[in-house]
Amino acid sequence: MKHLLYPSKKPSYISVLSILGLFLLLGTQSSSVYAIPIVSEDKRFLDNGDGTITDTKTELMWMKKDSYLHFGHWLNWYEVHDYIKKLNDEEFAFYSDWKLPTTEELKTLYEREKLNSSQLGREMKIHIDPVFAKKGSGSIWSSDENGRYNALGVVFNTNVIFNSNKRSRSRKATRAVRVN
Repeated sequence: MKHLLYPSKKPSYISVLSILGLFLLLGTQSSSVYAIPIVSEDKRFLDNGDGTITDTKTELMWMKKDSYLHFGHWLNWYEVHDYIKKLNDEEFAFYSDWKLPTTEELKTLYEREKLNSSQLGREMKIHIDPVFAKKGSGSIWSSDENGRYNALGVVFNTNVIFNSNKRSRSRKATRAVRVN
């Protein structure tokens, strides 16, 4: 009697490729290979399961966590540039085109009727979609400068643009973005 695991003939090259192809095809259909995105309540934001959030309204891809949540400390404007460079060098989520957002891009995240959380250690409410990571910074640096010594950002409690010294770390972080 022939044993099925040990056939009397060597399998042909084509049959081995067919079996491998079948396994590859079945493997790509598995939910463990591709994460199913989590969708925000209003279906605007998609959590891609890789540390990124896609905004279907603006077609921007944001990091789920801000730099404060990544490092555990606040950053000044110069340090957020280094942070973005590091993300690109490491190809965070397989992308190397992360950038600092503009104030206009940041303002698109503000939604007065939504509450993400409170800024850690303060009563400042962060009004962005709850799909983003909680307890981050309520004041996010942008790429926009205001003269030689100051830069701009957005406060997610009020959607007001702040103007601060570039060396200030006072409860400030950034959230990297890329064009999707």
